[in-house]
Amino acid sequence: MTYTPPEQPAQQPGQPAGYQPAGYQPAGYQSAGYQSAQGADQGYGNYAAAASTSKKLSMWGLILGISSIIIPIWINAIAGAVLSGIGLAKEPQGKTMAIWGLVTSVLGFIWAFIFWPLIITVIFAAAVSAEYGY
Repeated sequence: MTYTPPEQPAQQPGQPAGYQPAGYQPAGYQSAGYQSAQGADQGYGNYAAAASTSKKLSMWGLILGISSIIIPIWINAIAGAVLSGIGLAKEPQGKTMAIWGLVTSVLGFIWAFIFWPLIITVIFAAAVSAEYGY
């Protein structure tokens, strides 16, 4: 019976003594300047930009989109659409909010151009009616 220490693999029949499989490192062994396969994803080769977990642009786009429906000012709608578009491109975590921000901003933009002409027409009609007694 042959004793094999835990940090060395058992010898296979037909392999010369001292043979080590490719990539084998004994337990606790670390050579200077090299990383093991477990730490390879944390090494120098990982240059990919981290995905943003922030939702600020998407959230502000949605807030401005909703406010452009409640208070029909077209500047809110344009700002909401811009922030939602940037949030859609840069914030994958806030994709749903960015889409709804775009939808509400477009609706708010349309509503602003329906609301203000309607209000101005009603005010003008009321002024004419009061002046001429209709």
